Amino acid sequence: MQTPTTDCSPAGGIAAFLEADHRRLEALLDAAVPPGRAPDLLVYARFREGLLRHIGLEEKILLRAARGALGAPVPRADVLRRDHGDITSLLVPTPTPDIIQLLRRILEGHNAIEEGPGGVYDVCERALAARSEEIINRMQRAPTVPTLPFQDGERALEIVERIRRSWDVA
Repeated sequence: MQTPTTDCSPAGGIAAFLEADHRRLEALLDAAVPPGRAPDLLVYARFREGLLRHIGLEEKILLRAARGALGAPVPRADVLRRDHGDITSLLVPTPTPDIIQLLRRILEGHNAIEEGPGGVYDVCERALAARSEEIINRMQRAPTVPTLPFQDGERALEIVERIRRSWDVA
């Protein structure tokens, strides 16, 4: 099943396309976790699928294409990949207020590295300028990512704790 990431057209550029998806995902997370209430797991499932798809767009399409165009890794791609691993791991267990807080903290810093002048999206956009429309079309056609049920086992919770310590969140 395919789900369009955003309503952004190829004319908007790669950065605009992915930044619009960030805003869509932020809105889904806000709707899934209203202040003072338990998470809406159906809305959270949409957020989770969308975020995993977004990570796939970056890893499998954007960063690969930009690396090829640059002939070298995209600057700060290593940081993005570390963040992607942490984010993905936080999507494994059932969301709790602590997990949501940590996820928001990581996403805030992560998105800042990607967006804006000189950010990863800007670097990729410049490297892929001649192929911008093709890259956006590929991202628009990318399928949703299948997800598994939440896993709240000891190993998943140990990983959450390791991530919490690495981000120094009390």
